[in-house]
Parts: sequence; C-alpha cells; structure tokens
Amino acid sequence: MTYHSAIGGFPDATDKCGSGLHVRSWLILLCLFASFLVQAETVSDVRVLIDVSGSMKKNDPHNLRSPAIKMLVGLMPENTKSGIWTFGRYVNMQVKLGKVDKTWKQKAMLEANKIHSRGLFTNIEEAVKKATADWQTPDPRYDRHLILLTDGVVDIGKDARLNEQSRRRLLHDILPRLESADATVHSIALSKNTDEELLNALSGSTKGSFVQVDKAEELQRVFFKIFEKSVKPDTLPIEENKFTVDKHVSDITVLIFLAQDSPATTLTLPDGQVWSEKKHPQVVKWHHDTGYDLITVKGPTAGEWTLQAKIDPDNRVMIVTNLRMKVDKLPNSIMLGDEFNVRARLLEEGKIVTNKNLLAKTNFEMKRIDKQDHVHSIELLDDGSSPDVIKSDGVYSAKFDSPEVAGDYELSIRAKSLTFKRAIRHSLQVYDSPVNIIVSQMADDKPYVINITPHVGLIRPDSISMQVSLPDNTTVPVKQIDDLAWSVDIPNKYANKKFKLTLAGTRYSDTPVKMEFEQVLAVTDKSKSLALKITPTKKPKPEVAKKEEAKEEHHDDESEIKELETEYAEAEGFNWGIVIGLVVGINALLIGGGWFAYRKWKKRQSQAQDEVTEELTNDAVAEEPTNDEVTEEPTNDVAEEELKNE
Repeated sequence: MTYHSAIGGFPDATDKCGSGLHVRSWLILLCLFASFLVQAETVSDVRVLIDVSGSMKKNDPHNLRSPAIKMLVGLMPENTKSGIWTFGRYVNMQVKLGKVDKTWKQKAMLEANKIHSRGLFTNIEEAVKKATADWQTPDPRYDRHLILLTDGVVDIGKDARLNEQSRRRLLHDILPRLESADATVHSIALSKNTDEELLNALSGSTKGSFVQVDKAEELQRVFFKIFEKSVKPDTLPIEENKFTVDKHVSDITVLIFLAQDSPATTLTLPDGQVWSEKKHPQVVKWHHDTGYDLITVKGPTAGEWTLQAKIDPDNRVMIVTNLRMKVDKLPNSIMLGDEFNVRARLLEEGKIVTNKNLLAKTNFEMKRIDKQDHVHSIELLDDGSSPDVIKSDGVYSAKFDSPEVAGDYELSIRAKSLTFKRAIRHSLQVYDSPVNIIVSQMADDKPYVINITPHVGLIRPDSISMQVSLPDNTTVPVKQIDDLAWSVDIPNKYANKKFKLTLAGTRYSDTPVKMEFEQVLAVTDKSKSLALKITPTKKPKPEVAKKEEAKEEHHDDESEIKELETEYAEAEGFNWGIVIGLVVGINALLIGGGWFAYRKWKKRQSQAQDEVTEELTNDAVAEEPTNDEVTEEPTNDVAEEELKNE
C-alpha cells in the first residue's frame, strides 16, 4: 500500500532537516508513522448481488435465498458498510448502501422477504457495474468485497451478440477496474448451467472465491464461509459443544446450523440458566429460521457455556472484543505444492500485544482440516527464525505446507492461554492443476472435443500455450476459442488410445510451470475434471507477498528497525534518496504543522469518496412493473423513492 504526501510532495533529499537528528532516528520516525497508518482499522465494505431471474424457480424452488440473506444480515457487524441489490433484466437496490446499524438491519430483514424469481433476464454486467460504481481507485479505509449469486449466464436479451458484448465488457472493462480498486469478488453458482468461466475469472482475478452449489439447501453455509472471508470475525473455539467467554468479550453471536432432525437448540450459561428460542431474556436476540439459529447476547457472562445442539464443524461463536486476533490475508485457492506464510498477532485496542508475560502463556497454532476431519497441526512461533521476521515482536509465523491431496480444507488459526481463546477460520481450495479439462463427444461417429478452462487465480490466461500429442506422434495445437476457453478436436479413430496434453504457462507469482496430461481418450463427466501430472520447472513461490507482511509489523527497538530495513531493502532494491526524501517529508508533517494539513487532506479525500458513494446510493434505479403476471417485480421502497426523484 502506498501513501502519498498530504502537502504537495516531500522536500528534496538534499534539504537540511534542521533538527540535527541522525538519519537512523528519522528512520525510526518513518517506521512509527507508517505503522500508525497501516495499523488503522479498515472497515469491511460488503456488497451483495442476488439473481432473481425466472430460472430461480427451478434452482431455488423454496426461495432459500431469503433465509440465507437474513443470516448474512444478522451476522454483519455494526459499523460495517453494506448494501444488497437484486437483478434480473433490471437492477434494484433492495437495501440501500450504508453503515450497518440497527435500522439498516431491520430494513434488510424486511427486504429479504421480498426476494423473488420473476426476472426476465440475467443482467450480470449492469448489476456489478451499479453496485461497484464508486470503486474506481483503492481506498485504504475499506476492505472491499462483492458477493455475487447467480444461476445463469450473461443474458440481457434475445440477441446473442449483445450478450457476448456484455460478457466481454465485464471481463475487459469492469474486471480490470475492480482489480485496480483492490476489490475482491466472491461468486456463487447455483446451477450447473452457470457461466463458470466468467464467475471463475471474476473471482480468480480478484483473489476471491468461486463456489459451485448443487442444491439451494447449501446456500446458507456457502454464504457464511464467504462472510468469514469478507469480515474475518474473531471467534471462540467450540469444543464438544462448549465454549468459554472471557472478560474481554462484550458481545457474542452464536450461529447453529440445523438439520431436519436437529433438536431444539438451547444454551446453558455458566450459572446454570438455560435459554431457548421460546425462553430467554428480552435483551437476547434469538432468530430461528430455515436451517439455522442465530443468537446474539450483549454483555455475556464470563465462563463456560454449553450448546445443546447437533455438533457441526460450521457452528460458530463470533465475538466483539477489545482483545482481537488479526491474521494476514490468506489465499482462497492454491495448487498442490504451493506454500505461503501465515502470520498472526493479538491486538488490544488496535495495538499489537508485545507483553512478554502474557505472550509467554499464549500458544499460537494453525490446524489444517480436511473433509474427513483429519487434522494437521503446526505451531506459530515468534522466534525470529524463518518464516518469522523479528523475534519477540508479537507477530507469530508459520509456513503452510501444501497437503498431498487436492480438495477443500479448513484452516483454524488459534491463540490460547489460561484466560482466553481466540480463533479465526478460513476455507481453502487446493487444486491439482491450474486448469479444468473436460472431454466430450456429441455422438459415437463424431470427434472428441477436449475443452480446457483455467482457474484464473492460479495461472495467467494470457500466458497459456498447449498442444496435444497423439499415439502416431501427430501433434495438434490447442486453439483459444474465448477469453477463458481453449479447445481441440480429436478424431474418433483415437478412441480408447492414449493422448498427451502439454501445457505451459506462468503463475501469478511469475513462476513458469510446465505440465503434462496423459490419459485414454474417453468422455469425462463434467463434474470430474481430468487431473494433470504436474512437473513445475521450479518450486512455486509463496503467493503471499512478504513486503505487505512487513508493513503491518510494529517495532519499538531501533535495532529491529534496522534489521527489517536491511531485509526488505534487498528484496525491493531500496532507494535511499527516496527514503531520505520521505523522512524529511514526515519531519515537515509532524513538526512543521503538516500533521494538521494531513488531517485536512485526509478529510477532503474521505469527503470526496463519500460524495461518490452518495451518488451511488441515490442513483435512480430502473424498476419493473408490479403486476404479478409480469415476470419481474420490484418491491423496493428505497428504489421507488429514488425513482420519483429521477
């Protein structure tokens, strides 16, 4: 993240400081000032797009989108920024973009009941465009996430050319803007007929998640997993349906997923009281809905609480606390063989905890959990040895080693002491190759068609080259037929004979890879992609950049600053002229009254950004007729009011 001068640029490096301080002292000031900026808490900006096209009648016949949205609304922390849009042929602002508070949640809960399946078309382009209109450039105040749920393809009308043009605008105009604005797109496909290549590109290019959902009943869990990625809530570990509330916790929100045969949920407090949906204090909010219970308690009693509910690994106890755990951003998808560093620290009132007595009694651990609940544990250390950077600075580190088998994994990063526990969960997809390969055949006398689509977050599409080698040593080039698709026809005379596909490309870490696939030519099921035999030219680099990890560190000791300065100067090709210029500029800011100028500039920047957001929230929304016989019906009071002002 780059910060620019607030007062028109820093003085030239040859200017005199006038204070007589040694350059090293100024470096301390530089690091402290940078630490102040970086450690400022960012606000989650989460925007949700819900498909209401007519095909949802088939793919979501019981309208389970509604309780899933209610769950998301109930989980959303106060002071988060959020808004909800629905789209079919037109785009409706279902819940106005704004600060999440009691009023916003009440409105959102009511609007969730109005989600329907009467849309004429599926205008994904316009939905993404409108919902992100103010995401033009990065804004360090916000952590931006877009959640897109659809069951179809780009469909703005009956003209296929117009649909293709809309799709291309999404990929070539809107997606680059979202990337440059540091936005993360999470997409959910609620149908096997969804444009997976498009959704994969939107999510992969922005380091988000793409999830294929086969049944609407899975929506709630998928929404929750994406919520965790977007908001990164602190949680209390649940062990054998018990969790311990400590004195630092001011609120708890308990999420319990329910199966059809689940008994009624109850909560037993440390003093023996038992709460249920029908019997609990008025200050407790207990929302029971299809598939889950959501319970919010302010000022919970410290001690051990017990859940009477079916044990479920996705159950959570989320907390509001002044003793938080922060984990550096984790990748959502990797390839077998990839490694990355995991860094965690405790924050008290937003500052890194460095108290040696407290940390000596605290254990940091990462657990990797597979679908069979097999657990691989590794301890995070703050001993200065790689991958840790600086000893005893309060930042605990470990290297994530790739599992041996591809699949879906859960990461649980925990801090545990005698008096408190904290946990952050993260879901991770591990692929055996950076591309998806499907073999199809229209009829027995027709050629086989090999279709290849990349997992965009794992390999650069513009770097891909491929060819197929046949048993008679014939080679056939694989042609690119779309922005995100490659294809090759193989004569059916090669049926049941081995062919080899060779792929070369470049990872986003700039690591070149070469892979070979050898298999008998036969039709594959769409849900089961063929696996590549991976032979990378060299071991992939970690996907998490070290330079960003360094920016978040807090250092009080001058020798530690020098160590950090040397390590990252070598990595980045340090420019001392720039550093001295930065130092002198900070001198001007802090000593010459520049701090007030900085605050004034920051306020202007904030106001300018808010003005754009205000334009977005007040933008007139094209509404549909309200006749139930018409395919699409807008039921949005905010949108109707805005339409009157058009």
